[in-house]
Amino acid sequence: MRELPYMKSPYNKRNWGNKWHSLCSYHGKLKPSIAHWLVKLFTEKGETVLDPLSGVGTIPFEACLQARIGIGNDLSRLAYVVTKAKLNVRGRHDVDLVLLELDKFIQDNINKYKYILPYKEFGFNKTIPEYFHEDTYREILCARDYFIQKEDYTPSESIVLSVILHILHGNRPYALSRKSHPLTPYAPTGEFIYKNLIEHVKNKLDIIYKDFDTDVDEQMTFLENENDWSQYVEGKAIHGDAFDINKKLNYKVDNIITSPPFVASMKFYIQNWMRLWFVGWEPEDYKKAEKIYLESRQKSSLSVYEEFFRVCSNQLKDNGKMILHLGKSKQCDMAKELAIIAEPYFKVIFMGDEDVSNLEKHGIKDKGGTSHHQFLFLQKK
Repeated sequence: MRELPYMKSPYNKRNWGNKWHSLCSYHGKLKPSIAHWLVKLFTEKGETVLDPLSGVGTIPFEACLQARIGIGNDLSRLAYVVTKAKLNVRGRHDVDLVLLELDKFIQDNINKYKYILPYKEFGFNKTIPEYFHEDTYREILCARDYFIQKEDYTPSESIVLSVILHILHGNRPYALSRKSHPLTPYAPTGEFIYKNLIEHVKNKLDIIYKDFDTDVDEQMTFLENENDWSQYVEGKAIHGDAFDINKKLNYKVDNIITSPPFVASMKFYIQNWMRLWFVGWEPEDYKKAEKIYLESRQKSSLSVYEEFFRVCSNQLKDNGKMILHLGKSKQCDMAKELAIIAEPYFKVIFMGDEDVSNLEKHGIKDKGGTSHHQFLFLQKK
């Protein structure tokens, strides 16, 4: 905590890290440099590193890049897809085959939406059709149909889907939408311009595959510092509730590193509403989310973490480590309160605060009331 190595050059750069960390933008994503140093300093090569609340897989991906076995679990299908893409990277050839199949599906089914454009009454800032040129929207609807018909995705399908989710909306030419925001789809502005979905996916794939090549065995080779794939090992992505992880993962892990939703933070499922729609959410799902997702459940009381710590303790090997990256606000000293709740299962090794009250907000007005980032280091009793 005295050193805060992720605050020093080059780790303090806004976009430091492997380019695949930016496979799909996502509200609430942990800085890759923080994940990098937590993995580097507190775990060993070959160990398992589980994040039961993994979001888009920042922590387990950093573990995989450093020769650990990263395991990411998340209840959100959006987060699961992106995590799977990062933990099971495939060569460009396999990904292009998926893209060819998707292109054919769009061409074969585009007439389904020739006269009908659904979801004209649905959206949070504007309705979904208001974000896109009609022809682009038809391609998006077909691509959505292609993916939601699948119970699960292959690694290559996950990569293509993650790219589509990334380019779905934004404020630059890469985006399929009219001008909006790359994190939250704020009300769009500007002209309705046709943008071909397949072409834009290819452009994004060119960017993320630029920094490594593949040999005949589809193994990534080292090219440069931040995009070093030389130690990469495959991990495991799980789609499920963190409270059910004991049922989903049939072996114990060496380490748990995770960053639960901060108290007083935004609702991730609202901030990411359009991408959740693309992976299959319907209007009624947003109404149910309040009772399901941890960021909502913890607002009334942090007692929900009593079960969380029990589950995590059961998943850890004897003397296993647990590290939590948390947020402190005027309303809640999260590390202090969670340390008390964790006491039946863990001993507290250390708590530390980092003042983030003056951090850049990247153009987002509502970032919650977080004044400090906190680290809570625990060890299984």
